[in-house]
Amino acid sequence: MIRTESKIAQLIEQAKQTDSPAEWRLDDNLVLVVLSGREYARWRGMRLLEKVIAKRPRKSPKQYLVESRRALRRYEKKYKMSSAEFYRRFQAAELEESMDFFDWRVEYNSYRRMKKKIANGKRQTA
Repeated sequence: MIRTESKIAQLIEQAKQTDSPAEWRLDDNLVLVVLSGREYARWRGMRLLEKVIAKRPRKSPKQYLVESRRALRRYEKKYKMSSAEFYRRFQAAELEESMDFFDWRVEYNSYRRMKKKIANGKRQTA
């Protein structure tokens, strides 16, 4: 028992000094992991986030497509060009760099992939 307490104390000290997890394999199926305060907070945050995500209702591909189309319309209205025209000009480096343009490109690519996914799904079920 004293050896175990000593080993745990060493692991705690190691975790404090290195600010990273310290491990001790007790047997083939059991590993003791000591986390620093920062690592524990990060682990706890991830666990809480997983719970929140698991409780949210899942959206259908069509719902994502509608939301994506809505976002694209906002960009099209703001910059007075279609998403297809924007994408062609962006790829040809005809536009100045802007965070909006990078976001628009991501949204447009997501929209196209989702549209293709829905179309492929319809063909497979028909």
